[in-house]
Amino acid sequence: MREMLLKRIDIEHVEPCFADESKIRLIARIPVDVSELMPYLNAVLANASYVGERSDAGEERGGTASAAVGGGDRPALTFTKGARLVTVYPRKVTIAKADDIADAEETLAWLCEKINHVHERRNEITPVYEGKIRIKPLDIYGLLPQTNCRECGEQSCLAFALLLLQEKHPLADCGPMVREEKYADKLRRLREVLDALGLS
Repeated sequence: MREMLLKRIDIEHVEPCFADESKIRLIARIPVDVSELMPYLNAVLANASYVGERSDAGEERGGTASAAVGGGDRPALTFTKGARLVTVYPRKVTIAKADDIADAEETLAWLCEKINHVHERRNEITPVYEGKIRIKPLDIYGLLPQTNCRECGEQSCLAFALLLLQEKHPLADCGPMVREEKYADKLRRLREVLDALGLS
């Protein structure tokens, strides 16, 4: 029988997003402390950034401090899901750039499932206590044709790279990349990167 830790994560507070008022940001409450599971989540979420707890000596256990974490809220695990920025703390979750309440609820249900998955299989997962290197749009751009042909519908390959990371374009939208033999090596490497990020 499946060992379920969470049934749901409930939204507590919602307001407009700072960067885009057409989107929302919110705080949701996790009914149990998930501190011990966060390194396991860090292991299974390819695009996560983990900041560990501080010891009594003031040194941090696992990872490097980040201004995005929000001061004393430790540990914290930050990742993107599409355009959404999600940060998990021991007893709460913050989401920025959600489309609406329904979109936020869907993201929280997905996170609930992930937490239950690592709780159930934590004996099979090697926890990761360090922050991981984040892939930036320029890293993706370096693997694209860089012709700015606009076949994908964007003004530049850099814009396409950004939207590829936000899951607003599939790689197949880059016609030259998938069609022309001279980009075969870059295409293979880019697919490996996207696979590692869970974006393929």
